[in-house]
Amino acid sequence: MLRISIFTAILISLGSLVRADDALPALDKETAGKISYRADVWPIMKRHCWGCHSGGDAKGGLSVDTVADMLKGGDGGAMFEVGKPDESALLEMITGDEPEMPQKQPPLSAAKIQILRQWIFAGAKDDSTPGDVGRAVHIPETYRFAPAVTSVAFSSDGSVLAAACRSEVVLIDLVGEQPPRRLPTDSDLLSHVEFSSDGKLLAAIGGSPAHYGEVRFFNPVDGTVVSSRRVSHDTLFRGGFAPDNNAIAVGGADGAAHVIPVDPKGEVRSFDLHSDWVMDVAYTGDGMMLVTGGRDKSTKVCSVETGELLRSVDGSTEWICSVAADDQFVIGAGKARIPISYELKIALSGVEVSGAGNGARPISKRAQYAKNFETQSGEILDIATSGDRKLVAIAGAYGDIRVYKIGDRQRTALIGNTPNPVYGVALNADGTRLALGSKSGQVQVYELPEGKLIKSLVPVPMAPPAESVTAQ
Repeated sequence: MLRISIFTAILISLGSLVRADDALPALDKETAGKISYRADVWPIMKRHCWGCHSGGDAKGGLSVDTVADMLKGGDGGAMFEVGKPDESALLEMITGDEPEMPQKQPPLSAAKIQILRQWIFAGAKDDSTPGDVGRAVHIPETYRFAPAVTSVAFSSDGSVLAAACRSEVVLIDLVGEQPPRRLPTDSDLLSHVEFSSDGKLLAAIGGSPAHYGEVRFFNPVDGTVVSSRRVSHDTLFRGGFAPDNNAIAVGGADGAAHVIPVDPKGEVRSFDLHSDWVMDVAYTGDGMMLVTGGRDKSTKVCSVETGELLRSVDGSTEWICSVAADDQFVIGAGKARIPISYELKIALSGVEVSGAGNGARPISKRAQYAKNFETQSGEILDIATSGDRKLVAIAGAYGDIRVYKIGDRQRTALIGNTPNPVYGVALNADGTRLALGSKSGQVQVYELPEGKLIKSLVPVPMAPPAESVTAQ
């Protein structure tokens, strides 16, 4: 259905899947009657359907903007008949060994399918108001199912940890007993959170797939919004602050790296570097260059001043999901499981050729500047450097996190038995603490290099178990 980021693609696989030969769970009138269209059904439709099936150019003539639109249906008829969920076209499309929808994405979870079934069974009641429709983001007071944590970040002094939880940022006090603070955004899904090096700003990055990307800058002390910028027509991905903290560079689904000033009147600069999604952007230590990694399987370096592509330092066999850099090295990592370090000075030096005339051929220096880290246990989803850029932490779709010195790629710490998968990882300023955010909704903080767990929590408020009749 909708074009979504790698983070969204990960999130929609929460829970077990409903296969064609599985017996569907029983329908219960009492439980079904408690399901809210606005609180329970609309978030599912918006997350997985609305990007393609909305507005005047909805695919197949099918719009999910309102309940009335769904009852009207599209070119293939109505999505469902009230009271008969298992006889509906909707259930036929979203269940089975290879569900027709969402297209080219993981199937909906069993919990989400059951929400849709129960709602239709109970009469498909519409409890929304006119102000609820469209692109409004719904952030519940309490969650029935812990949302995955897609990104985490330490404040510059290490006293606060920020966690991206669906459409909100949660600030966790690491030194006192203050309860978590919740900062709402207009992003359908946040992909990244980042503190400025001076601790004065917190950036929340995300957007609404197929509609807009958004960066919201907060004052982390009082939670006020400093500025908010919408860029491009799709979700924004990971990025990082410039050394002077006046702008942040982020990746886009449009194949560009976007440099977005904190000043709402400042000009946004977009550099078209990749042929597919730019998954992550990092500044080099001197702030003169940007490093980008993309779904087109390449790692690139460009000039911040001009946006000129300086070099594609490597082409991978798989997506590059995350990048990092210091003054000397660039690191790229992703689905190929092997993080690679590139020495900038050699990588950006002039290209040499062998032969002459029509027989001239460029000489690759890759063997000189590209050095592999050890192979990780699975697909890498995120990497993060310490504030002093001496260490890098690597995490992903497997059960451990490893920390290395950037300069010589020697491992300094190994944390085993972590929640799996880990979507976001962070190191504090001097690399003595590591935090993770996971699919399970857990945030954990460890002491390094020992790997001692010192804090573990679900950062959002949860409904009491007796009320947990559906899943968010």
